[in-house]
This record gives sequence, structure tokens and C-alpha cells, in this order.
Amino acid sequence: MAEVIEALSQRRARRAFASRPIEAGLEATLWQAVSIAPSHGNSQPTRIVVARSPEVRSALIAALNEGNRSWAPAAPLLAAVLGVPAHDFAQKNSDGTMRDLWALNAGIAVGNLLAQATAMGLTAHPMAGFDEPGVRTALAVPDAVRVVVVMAIGYPGVIESLPADLQAKEARPQERIPLHALVVDDSWQESQGIGAREWRKRAQESG
Repeated sequence: MAEVIEALSQRRARRAFASRPIEAGLEATLWQAVSIAPSHGNSQPTRIVVARSPEVRSALIAALNEGNRSWAPAAPLLAAVLGVPAHDFAQKNSDGTMRDLWALNAGIAVGNLLAQATAMGLTAHPMAGFDEPGVRTALAVPDAVRVVVVMAIGYPGVIESLPADLQAKEARPQERIPLHALVVDDSWQESQGIGAREWRKRAQESG
């Protein structure tokens, strides 16, 4: 069986960052990776706002949840990934319901960003723990634009720089749902309804 490419298999959402700034050329390459991500109908609804100034960085950090505020400020680069629903093409189902695709398209773009960062030796940690109105205020984002995720990006740091509880999390092996529960043939299976936390619990009990 062919191996998964290293930009995917070696990716980790690490929390320890070195103080070394990201070179301008590397940062530009990250955004280029976002720009070439596919999107439905080539709608390209994803946007990035970088918290560049000290004032804006502080405001963005304040909008993160308490857990993320304990490590994310060390990242040299903080940025928000945004989605513009008005730029996308919603799909209508046979029952009249609608499927919005802007979040899917933004997610694909974030996947490109994570892989590109890993390939260049950077850590890119996506954070969902934030207050969306707070991020919107910090970055002057219009109400019609959604904040998908906040990214902390930088060169890897030393784990000892983190609080003890986070050091323990960093040392844990990567855990994933078994492939037989992820992919099945022809119809939904009961195993697919088991969540990641339950799989983790079962693995711990059997191990």
C-alpha cells in the first residue's frame, strides 16, 4: 500500500512555538496554498485576516477562550480564516432544504494551509475555541462574514515552555477512528455512529 504523504502524516496541532519569526516569503507561500484550494463553482469564498499590529494581536488573543490564551500568544503569526456566504453557491435539495457550502470550501482551504505549513517545517494549529463576535470586533469583520477558525502559526518550540497539563497533551500519540469505522461499503453501518471519544475510551479499556 502506498504511504500517506509526510505533509499529512507528520502534521500535528502542536502548541509550543519558537520566537523565531516566519520569513515573509514563507508566509506568502502559506497564503498561496490557500488561494489554490478548490471550491464549488470556483466561488473562492475564503478570506484571511492577519493580526499584524500589537494592538490587533492583543484584541484577537482576548477573543480566544481561556485554554487557547495559555499558549497561542507565543505564536509569531495569528490569523483568522473567514468565509463569505454571499460569495458562495448554496445547493437546493429535492425536499426544498438548502446546503450552504462556504464552510466546506473554507475547510478545504485550511487543509491546504495545514499541509503547506507542515511541508515547510512550520506548526499550524487551528483553533475553534474563540468568541466569534469578539474576533469580528478585533479584526473589523462585517457581520455578514463568518469566522471559521483562528490559526496560530510558527516554528516548533520546546515542549517545556508549556504548562504541565499541555505538556502531557503534546506527548500523547495521535489517535484516530479505525478505518473500518470510517469507510464502509454500500450503506451506513452502526460502527460509523460511534464518536471519536468513545473509540478512545474503548482503546484505553482494551489496552
